[in-house]
Amino acid sequence: MKECIIGLVLCTLLGACTKPISQFRTLSTDFSAPATIEFKNLSTGADSYIWKVDSEVISDSSNLNHIFLGSGRHTIELISTAGSKQSVSSQDIFIEAPSECLVYMQTSLGPLLFSLSDKTPRHRDNFIELVASTYYDGIKFHRVIDGFMIQAGDSKTNVASQKISHKKEIAEEINTGLMHYKGALAAARMPDDINPERASSGTQFYIVDGQKLTAEAIEKQSYSKLFDYTEEQKSRYIQEGGAPQLDGEYTVFGHLIDGYDTLEAISNAATDSRDNPIEPIKIIKATNIN
Repeated sequence: MKECIIGLVLCTLLGACTKPISQFRTLSTDFSAPATIEFKNLSTGADSYIWKVDSEVISDSSNLNHIFLGSGRHTIELISTAGSKQSVSSQDIFIEAPSECLVYMQTSLGPLLFSLSDKTPRHRDNFIELVASTYYDGIKFHRVIDGFMIQAGDSKTNVASQKISHKKEIAEEINTGLMHYKGALAAARMPDDINPERASSGTQFYIVDGQKLTAEAIEKQSYSKLFDYTEEQKSRYIQEGGAPQLDGEYTVFGHLIDGYDTLEAISNAATDSRDNPIEPIKIIKATNIN
């Protein structure tokens, strides 16, 4: 009995003196923004964890997956805890700036990542300014037509956005090299009868969902628009789909490079008779990637 008591005391004392060892390693290899980096926890002797990125608490899970939207140096810390004892390990990583102008949107149904075109500088710069001003944060997708497009940017869908100044219209930058393929980012506008110059809305945009087309359908569009599509353009419409009926009439100023699952989720949402989603779908936060 005495030996058991001594053993219990020794175990308690050793446990009280044992300190967890915190360590982790980076598993990812792509460090170009926006970069989703996976960190593997290799700690021992711990029963809880806290992850920090640039001094901000991010997660209390065992391992960490984190998306870095900004380039430059970032510090990752792992705090491993056992009882009242803690151990901290840290590591710096460097995220490279993207080679193109990117905008990341986190929506209530998932992320969207856009590349903006240098061929439409007015629309590109206006979009960047709106994102930087937080105009789109909290904005709803107010028009959703499955198999066609999803639309957002109306300040009436978010009170906070009404207080942010913006351009009412932007002169069109319609470019025959930028087509309405699936995932195209384009500016909404008023109809020709009241907007013959086809000026774009200063805030509202749409993302093409569209459908795959046959070669015959493309030829019909080409004939109706008196426009000769290149073989590459025809191939993309056949393989990827889109809305060629809008070509030459609206300004396309970017395209979706990641988030097609999100596009489909929004497109498939139930809507009312005015194409407004029954359950609100919001842009939670929009961020310029640089």
